[in-house]
Amino acid sequence: MGRTQVIVGATVAGLVVLTLFLFLDSLNFAGTAQIVGYQRTADPRRIVVIVALARLDDVAERQIQEDASTVRITVRKRTTSGTAQADLILFPVTLTLREALRDRAVLDDKGAPVADRGVYEAPQPTTR
Repeated sequence: MGRTQVIVGATVAGLVVLTLFLFLDSLNFAGTAQIVGYQRTADPRRIVVIVALARLDDVAERQIQEDASTVRITVRKRTTSGTAQADLILFPVTLTLREALRDRAVLDDKGAPVADRGVYEAPQPTTR
């Protein structure tokens, strides 16, 4: 085996390891985001769930389990490494349900009721 083949082989192996590391790191969930409420929208199948995230968190995954009387929601978060102020930001997450919400109870991942915060109104730009 020549020197060039060894270098190419080592480079390919390094890229495979790096790709695998980045893929596994992207699956690394930091936990479940705290759901502080939900809001209804004009579409009866859509709701906006309000979650509390830290500055270095982002939404990684959403899960919805529906039955005739409840909608159970789990929002998983991922945390990037670094330092930031230790405060929470309320973040809207839009979810589409299989069936209209109607009078079904909305529950978090532990089965606790989520507060109904009324009708969602998108922020309007301010004019000067």
